[in-house]
Amino acid sequence: MKMNRKALAVAGLLLFASSAAHAEWFLRGTHNNWQADQMTDVGSNTMLAEDVVFTAAGQFKIDRWGDWSENYGANQQQNGPDITIAAGTWDIEFYTDTKDYSIQPAGTPDADNDGVPDSQDQCANTPSGAQVDANGCEVVVTLQLHMRGTHNGWVPGDLLSDIGGGLYSACRNFTAGDGGGGPRFKIDPNGGWGGDEFPAADVSASGWTEVVVNGNSLSISSVTTDMAANCGIGVVDSDNDGVPDSADQCPNTRVGADVDTNGCEIVPDLALHLRGTHNGWVAGDLLARVAGTNSYEACRNFAAGDANGGPRFKIDPDGGWGSDAFPAQDEAANGWTYILVDGNSNSLVNVDTGLGENCGAAPQDTDGDGVPDGTDQCPNTPAGTNVDATGCEVTVTPLSDFRNRSMYFVFVDRFHNGDTSNDGGNNPAGTSASKQAGGLSEWKKYWGGDIQGLIDKLDYLQILGITAIWVTPLNDNIDNTGSDGAYHGYWGRDFYEVDEHMGDWALVDQLDAEMEARGMKLVLDIALNHSNQDDQYEFGSLYKEGTFITDFLQDDGTWYHRNGAIADCGDSDPSTQCFGEWDDPWAYTNKTLFNLTDFNHGVSSNSVADQYLIDAAVKWMQHGVDAFRIDAIKHIEPSFIKRFNDAVRAVDPDVYIFGEWYGAGANDPVSMAFLNSANGKSELLDFNLRDKIEAAIAGDTTMTELNAHIESRPGAMGGNGRESWQPIFLDNHDATRTSVFLQTSGAVDNGRTGKGFSKALADARQNLGMALVMTLPGIPTIYYGSEQNSAWFDANGDGQIGHDPYNREAMPSFSETSDAFLMIKALAELRAQSPALASGSYNERWVNGDILVFERVSGSDSVMVAVNRGGSTSINVSSLSLADGQYNSHTSGDVVNVSGGSAVLNLDANEVIVLH
Repeated sequence: MKMNRKALAVAGLLLFASSAAHAEWFLRGTHNNWQADQMTDVGSNTMLAEDVVFTAAGQFKIDRWGDWSENYGANQQQNGPDITIAAGTWDIEFYTDTKDYSIQPAGTPDADNDGVPDSQDQCANTPSGAQVDANGCEVVVTLQLHMRGTHNGWVPGDLLSDIGGGLYSACRNFTAGDGGGGPRFKIDPNGGWGGDEFPAADVSASGWTEVVVNGNSLSISSVTTDMAANCGIGVVDSDNDGVPDSADQCPNTRVGADVDTNGCEIVPDLALHLRGTHNGWVAGDLLARVAGTNSYEACRNFAAGDANGGPRFKIDPDGGWGSDAFPAQDEAANGWTYILVDGNSNSLVNVDTGLGENCGAAPQDTDGDGVPDGTDQCPNTPAGTNVDATGCEVTVTPLSDFRNRSMYFVFVDRFHNGDTSNDGGNNPAGTSASKQAGGLSEWKKYWGGDIQGLIDKLDYLQILGITAIWVTPLNDNIDNTGSDGAYHGYWGRDFYEVDEHMGDWALVDQLDAEMEARGMKLVLDIALNHSNQDDQYEFGSLYKEGTFITDFLQDDGTWYHRNGAIADCGDSDPSTQCFGEWDDPWAYTNKTLFNLTDFNHGVSSNSVADQYLIDAAVKWMQHGVDAFRIDAIKHIEPSFIKRFNDAVRAVDPDVYIFGEWYGAGANDPVSMAFLNSANGKSELLDFNLRDKIEAAIAGDTTMTELNAHIESRPGAMGGNGRESWQPIFLDNHDATRTSVFLQTSGAVDNGRTGKGFSKALADARQNLGMALVMTLPGIPTIYYGSEQNSAWFDANGDGQIGHDPYNREAMPSFSETSDAFLMIKALAELRAQSPALASGSYNERWVNGDILVFERVSGSDSVMVAVNRGGSTSINVSSLSLADGQYNSHTSGDVVNVSGGSAVLNLDANEVIVLH
């Protein structure tokens, strides 16, 4: 239901005015044992306590209501320190508008009542209540009233204008809200954000909004929303439905009705969720309204039951899984099942089971393997056998093989705060109170995300289809960080302890147990290249289980290299640069990456640092870690990578290991040489493929060029399907998010300029890119927030929009209904059970500048993927491995018929079709 925003604003102002009118003011201090003595209202915002006797020096405060709920002390500060006063008899005045006070000896002549004795008053007859200086002369002050709200990211600096008569005004356009709610604002006197902002609750705004503030009482006088541009005359909306009369095709809509863009009332469909064994009992599978009726229907295939029984379902109104779910007992289902529900009575009307595909006539299935006899190429298959589309037995790659998994990279500090008690850690100055509402410095501090927060959201990730979670480093990081915070986890000090901001070992164990119960694997980011900075803060301090070992200042080269930084040329002039060092293997493995203290790795055997790191990794494995992502693997002695991998695989042969080699991929011969060498026993994040996908969906290159790069990967990676083991991705914490690159027109990372797309187009193209990540050879890696098309458009200190740290924003939403979420969910579920997506071949079937169609094939299992970044079109695709039949797309509403290995694909603009 809608409510008139103007009516809300007026009601709020009347409530505020009523409260203020009944305010009382009391003097409390040491003279009266802090009891409440009522002061006298002498007019002009002045309260007076006469002849107050302090027999000894003491203190006092002013209490508005006599119950300490609002009190003022020194420095005009609410809840401020006590005001000191000497012994004597005094007249004490308190000014309710400024919250200032004056103390005069009792009976001191003050004809104009300005708080300055006549004997020193150089400006007699000052207006009553005026703010004066020490000479009794009026001080005219223009207030600094800052408007802070969703229109400017809640930062100070947006000042209201003085319009005279003690009033201040502003006209601003509020187009959107933020993660905390809709468009809104507060007024902050002096911009200090220090508790004096008002009103207590955020004020709602909408569109062009005019705000008038009373500078004397520091209160809002009026708020007018939805005005014409620059707060001109507002549009006419006679029925107050939010649609201007000029565009309203349904005038006189009833008050509070929800309307469409034409002003006509929307009668919403019921949200009846079908929850059952066919979808793991999750919400989101909605029944469809039968046209012209209040009945709802669904046709679903119930192929199997679960641990609690056979195939079955319930109907859940609104998806809340409360007492309104019906029927009382689970309803049995079998195969293709048609369900009809009465939306008036919330009751089942009809349930037809055992139907043919898409609820047609039931086909004959003699061996009961789920494949009709007409297409069963392997009749008499034993009951319960896992079969492919032709009825022949298949062996599904087990989930211990990471290629069946969909991995989610979560920046733990920015994901979800599950325990606020650990936010401050050992250095509260390194934790931000304002978080993303603050400036650049606040983005470089901890925000409160922790292991408990990740545990709290495991159900969300399970619904998304995530089966592996890569977390930023959880080990203890340095505390002495100046104005920064080690929120990212890459400034390690003790690799054997859990950072206090994240939790403790008991929480790590709980996380492991909760993930194992959901079939998930835990991937730990580990920085084997370095500890913390060698030139500031804790100077490379290193500990083991709380015991100090060494730091860069006292180490003699045993633990750390002392070769200077990559590209500093090794001389005393910091301005000279040796850019070739970034491509020189000795330099980039034996010199410091920026200023991060570089571990001294052994070449032919383990150094003390190597053994320290291996033993730390084993400890984390004992607490449930199943896989490792090695930070900055390019900068580590390659032989140590082999020894590290051999050591952890001796503990768990199935441990999956991959590394970050910036720029790695088929176009980078050095990274490919490492991958194919005896030392290359870890996989590499495929940066080249990421760049190619982004360029294609942005329109900077063609789908033909993207296909050529995809086809080059197997050869570059040594064959034998090695490309399917590489983690592939679109976004990460070291690059501008694709959604930002596609929307902004400004500068982003690597000297690039954004594309300037609309949000709708940018979201559609990003979803195309994610569909490719989820279906191409490799292990799909989803950066947190990509399933919500997350974006942040501030520029960092280098002028790069949406780049570090602005690509590490707070999780924007946990919606389970966004287009990106639903698409990733569908493809993650498909990957979990399809050998073709996990490890199958890549075969291009149709390609031009805008369209790429390919198949992934493993044995008799086939998946066809079509992506179209261009306009709507139809194409005929041949040479398909898909068996003849009718297919429903996993990512759209398309139904496609395959006959003789050919199919007509009707592709909408920016559409993805996936057939299996």
